[in-house]
Amino acid sequence: MPFRFSQVATNALSPEDRCIQDLRDAPIRNRKTQFRLLQQNMLAYTFGAALPGWGSSGLNAMPFQEVVRQPIANARAEGDYLYGSDFTLDSNAIAKVTGDIYETLTSAILWDAAAYWNSFMATGNWPTPRRYARPSVGRSERRQVGIVNLPRRYDWVRLLEPNAKARIAVLRDKLAENNLSMPTSTPDIAVVVLPDEVRKDDIWRTPFLNLDRGSQGTLSTAHTRLADSVEPGEIILAMALKSSLRSDRLYQPLYEANVMQLLLERHLGAPRVEFEVHALTAEGTGATAIYTAASLHSAGEPTAHRAVRELYEPANATQIVQRFFAFLNQRMATVSA
Repeated sequence: MPFRFSQVATNALSPEDRCIQDLRDAPIRNRKTQFRLLQQNMLAYTFGAALPGWGSSGLNAMPFQEVVRQPIANARAEGDYLYGSDFTLDSNAIAKVTGDIYETLTSAILWDAAAYWNSFMATGNWPTPRRYARPSVGRSERRQVGIVNLPRRYDWVRLLEPNAKARIAVLRDKLAENNLSMPTSTPDIAVVVLPDEVRKDDIWRTPFLNLDRGSQGTLSTAHTRLADSVEPGEIILAMALKSSLRSDRLYQPLYEANVMQLLLERHLGAPRVEFEVHALTAEGTGATAIYTAASLHSAGEPTAHRAVRELYEPANATQIVQRFFAFLNQRMATVSA
């Protein structure tokens, strides 16, 4: 599949593999949608040959905003080609799918980085392209990591081993006695140290060659392989991804970070849980200043730290990979070999 729209490639697609679904003769109840964006097909079409960060130098260095928006551009071009002046898209649908593409694409790029990292930790082989330096931290099978793209409305507590979940349940029960609660919304991506029982599974050392439907399926179900098995200290990084930050939504990641850190660090005794906000753009929001806020449970303590360690606006896919490897080199040095 081409990275950019191709009439030849589009003509070769079966209708179920196209980027656009025509709903004019099969309308959705209570909606005016005439054409639907098919996100999985858009990703498979655009990134069917290679993943950013792991492909050609041009793709790897392309401004990441352009990379994320290319599937939308391809879908628009397909719609114009197939349906002409009848074709139309809702702006809200475009915004939602853009955010989902950003999340899935980032998860896949990090998945490949983790797969190569894990291969080195397990075997000593470093098969990545020469542009990425091999890990500087000592090799150990215990230092393998998993990338988990968590679904919407998924409670990250479900990843934890039973005893940790039980302790959180006790806390929630005590709060409920006073008509209080401790809701846990989920980050978009979690990075975990692989538990002993799942570490032998080759899937964690298998990179994606592209973002076909199979790769997307593996990515979207990876969390089920870790459910009920993660120790509190094995969640080392959580990420909230926003295609654009709005002033009225700046505090949602702060809430997510504070609750996660309160439960894992204060209640369960885990080491620091890092939390990041990734955005294609945060211009005009004041987010940089707001995200200097301390994690509430640590405020006033000698170990006080930020709730959100960094607001990150990715320049390109190569930078995403390099930055993630730098984090792993630093953080995994604290994991016993």
